Amino acid sequence: MPRAERPVVTGTVTGRGRGRGGGGGRVLYAACALSQFLVAAGASVVTTMGPALREANGLRASWLPWAVLVYVLALGLLVLPLRLLIRRTRPLPVLILGLWLFVQSSVALTLVPSAPAFLAFRAVQGAGAAALTATALALALDLDGQRPDRLLLVWSAVVVAGFGTGLAAGAGVGAEWRWALWANVPLTATAGIPLVRLLRSTQRRDKAVGAGAGAGSGSGSGDGDGDGGGDGDGVGVGQGEGAQDAAA
Repeated sequence: MPRAERPVVTGTVTGRGRGRGGGGGRVLYAACALSQFLVAAGASVVTTMGPALREANGLRASWLPWAVLVYVLALGLLVLPLRLLIRRTRPLPVLILGLWLFVQSSVALTLVPSAPAFLAFRAVQGAGAAALTATALALALDLDGQRPDRLLLVWSAVVVAGFGTGLAAGAGVGAEWRWALWANVPLTATAGIPLVRLLRSTQRRDKAVGAGAGAGSGSGSGDGDGDGGGDGDGVGVGQGEGAQDAAA
């Protein structure tokens, strides 16, 4: 008899019942939006921080555009490779890397005493922003029933709002400019914790579905074909295929 076809197991980040209008979908969408708000605000916040920032690390006024440029360059150059990496693996490791880089670099920017170190950590912060953006793209496009035109509209509005908020925050903090960077820690945790929890629950569900599909395939291909030893050979093949499917 022909070998049973291997079942195709597909899973979405949001899961059944968590699409548009579901609680999980709304949490996912809000967390993605907040992460992109932080990415946009992080790009613009240093441009209006004023002399207090420059006195703290020797960053001359003519170097402020570079503080924005290195962030944007790291974001633009890394987001596509990270997006491709997510397609080949899973979004959770990239998300955790992005959260760690963004938070650590935000704190380091308040402590470094020199302009070169400040610019270097701005590039690291841009790399973290690229990982967050790549993950948000992968997750937001996976929302069940989400219309692409509405997604693009909301995404653009969030980025514009984040960029404007960064400019306003940088101008308003004055001598307390470090608070504008320290605020990235709780805000990033607010966006990252729901995303990590949703992705971990999705991985557990996908493993359970894959194991169930492998067991079903193994038990369904057990008819033998030979004389005398047909039953034993058939069961052996079926169990092997099931184990391979479960391992995959």
